[in-house]
Amino acid sequence: MEWLSEQSKAITAVTSILTLLVWFFYAQILYRNFARTRRPRIIINRGYGNDLTSLCLISNMSSEPIFLEHIIVTLHTSRGSLTKDMIDFEGGHYQDSKESPDSSQADAGEGRERMESSQGPMLCGSFSHVGTFETILQRLCRAHDLTLEHNRPTDDTVFHFLDIRVVAIYGSEDHPIGAERRFRLHMTGDEACTLVPVSIDTKRYANRLQRWRVRQWIRRLDG
Repeated sequence: MEWLSEQSKAITAVTSILTLLVWFFYAQILYRNFARTRRPRIIINRGYGNDLTSLCLISNMSSEPIFLEHIIVTLHTSRGSLTKDMIDFEGGHYQDSKESPDSSQADAGEGRERMESSQGPMLCGSFSHVGTFETILQRLCRAHDLTLEHNRPTDDTVFHFLDIRVVAIYGSEDHPIGAERRFRLHMTGDEACTLVPVSIDTKRYANRLQRWRVRQWIRRLDG
């Protein structure tokens, strides 16, 4: 007891330091849990198959709604890259297990395609799509005057990868966030083509440097 009394100041100091370290440890855990729940999360995936007939699904797994601004598709070929914004598309649109709009509401006039858009808010846990990968590929090639036959180019061009990029506004934040996933186009036969994701998960663009890259995507579209 006499020794404890003599060393009371040192023991008190050590105890205070240990208590501070424990609180710092718990504060780190709480902050990481909070940051994880606040972190935007967009998932890009295939749906209903693994070939070109599968749907290009976009899911919002964030804790807050997001506003979809752009869905940028880039096709990497042996002769360069082809890029187009697919936020607006032809035909029906499906979201949250609701049926597509009735065909009676289509634009009047024969020969006119009904144009719809995926641009708009997406609630937490909701999903949407912009059609099948086959439709995306055909629209992209048509926009760049590349002729296809059975989803293959008629010349000696070879398809390598298909990049799907999503640009969105998360919650009340001012700067856009992004998500990207790459699919390898693997020709398995005369007409068959499978989509193989290059990465296991969707790449997220949410920090300051990554958001700068997302703004570069938008500038290239506007340019």
